[in-house]
Amino acid sequence: MSDKKATASSGKRILNINVGVLGHVDSGKTSLVAALSTRLSTAALDKHPQSKERGITLDLGFSAFTVPLPPHLASLPYDELQFTLVDCPGHASLIRTIIGGVQIIDMMILVIDVTKGLQTQTAECLVVGEVATSRMVVALNKVDQLQPEEERPKLVRRAMKRLGTTFAMTKFTGVTMIPVSAKPGGQADAPPLGVDDLRAALVALVPPAPRPPPAPGCFLFAIDHCFPIKGQGSVLTGTVLQGTVGVNDVIELPALKQTRPVKSMQMFKQPVQRANAGDRVGVCVTQLDAGLIERGLACSPGTVPTFRGAVAAVEKIRFYAGRVPSRAKFHVSVGHSTVMAEMTFFGLPDGEGVPRDTALAAMIANLNAMALSTTPMAFDAARDYLYQEELYGLEGRPIADPSVAAAAAAAEGGEGEGGKEGGAEAAEAHDGDDGLDRHFGPQWVLLKFDQPITAPKDALVIGAKFDADIHGEACRLAFYGRLVRLVDPGRPQELAALQVYKPKLRSGVIERVQPDGVTAIVRSLIKKESSIDVFVGLKVKTGRGEQGVIEGSFGKSGKLKVNFPGGLAPEGRSAADNAITLRCKRYVFDPNAKKVLRQ
Repeated sequence: MSDKKATASSGKRILNINVGVLGHVDSGKTSLVAALSTRLSTAALDKHPQSKERGITLDLGFSAFTVPLPPHLASLPYDELQFTLVDCPGHASLIRTIIGGVQIIDMMILVIDVTKGLQTQTAECLVVGEVATSRMVVALNKVDQLQPEEERPKLVRRAMKRLGTTFAMTKFTGVTMIPVSAKPGGQADAPPLGVDDLRAALVALVPPAPRPPPAPGCFLFAIDHCFPIKGQGSVLTGTVLQGTVGVNDVIELPALKQTRPVKSMQMFKQPVQRANAGDRVGVCVTQLDAGLIERGLACSPGTVPTFRGAVAAVEKIRFYAGRVPSRAKFHVSVGHSTVMAEMTFFGLPDGEGVPRDTALAAMIANLNAMALSTTPMAFDAARDYLYQEELYGLEGRPIADPSVAAAAAAAEGGEGEGGKEGGAEAAEAHDGDDGLDRHFGPQWVLLKFDQPITAPKDALVIGAKFDADIHGEACRLAFYGRLVRLVDPGRPQELAALQVYKPKLRSGVIERVQPDGVTAIVRSLIKKESSIDVFVGLKVKTGRGEQGVIEGSFGKSGKLKVNFPGGLAPEGRSAADNAITLRCKRYVFDPNAKKVLRQ
């Protein structure tokens, strides 16, 4: 949304709102945009030659319409409200173009063919929209095809109820749905149905307060087209994502590592001197080969880095049915780039999550925190994180430490004072459906990119399996998130600063207790060939709960001397009492991980 008092030749001050129009291929998006629009930009309504040939949208298209400033915005210093419509392609092979487009939108129209309901790319567009905005309206298109006509209202209500169930599992619970028909009967000259209601729904979604004033020195511009004009220079068309830019300002094209002064600017063919966040603008610069840029970023010099690794806060996409394992490679879109990246997932340790009954609410809150309109959650690099074999969704992560599950079961069953046996009984009393054996909480991923990425340090991240069948019915988008920390994978010390560990559990048995009553000889805790230095000083626990510390080896057969400062009571010791447990951590990014165990 623009806070700029954009002044056209008429002298009117215009508040601009960018609206992404997304949906499955052939849902009628472009026809709907045409029905809404009164002004077109240099890239609108499928001007691409292949778009006309194939009959589908191939690239982002831009057009606009204006309405009088509504009463709830009357206190703002504007005369008109302008909606810039971003027509995103719906074909499965073009989802990467959509991902680039969502970075510029303030709100969204999700177009659904009411005769077909939620389709594969509809679900993918819904996911992309979730990370882009919290404001959406659904256009139920092609309602004229619901027959017989007298049954149409009932059929529309039935479709709304069915779709409402799906939206209830997203951040768009209770979303407004408007029945429309962009081209009734397929006739281009037929007046559209429901378009005025759709415009009114968009107006109602505009928040009563614009963005705060832009901070100096943080200009960021999403370029969607670049073309030369003879005698003038090259024109970069796009949307101001943040900050402000004016004529004669110096901007950087970070992917090219080049800087250029701004010669002139236009907004919908009207010259302007300055543009702010949310504005759709054409920026003319000189001495730039337009062929070097298809889409990308422009920014204040030195503000957008190039990197090969990063940590991102992530959530698994609910519509993705497959596993998202650590060490695998997925297609990862960051900003306008999509490259292969190796993934390592991690989360909070067992016992530090949220209850299962709040997991969905926590996930949606996390999603809101990852939205592009907000500051991403802080990442605490000073604390420990638990390595995960994969990224988990609402099913939760299996708890690795049985004692944590037992403690949770004991607390749930009111057995907090019942000791080990009470906890075990409480754990057995649950069948697993209550989530006590599962961890729910925030998750992160370390991404190692196959190629350098140039993007803002807090950019949106979407992981996908784009090598899956584009004609299949499965959602290919696997996870989404925001970058929270940049990392150079080529520098071991930077990786080692990420304290991600794998829990290690070893079991042994007390063979005998020495006459002093505090020293025990323990066997089977380590292998004979293991280095004793790795284990000296680590703490162990007996089946009775007695705490001991490994002092050193005993003989050459892999036995250990363990000191128990509190002593070991010899009376009535069972085999279970003499069981020894060693719990420790191996940090996966520590270059000396195989030589060092920590507790």
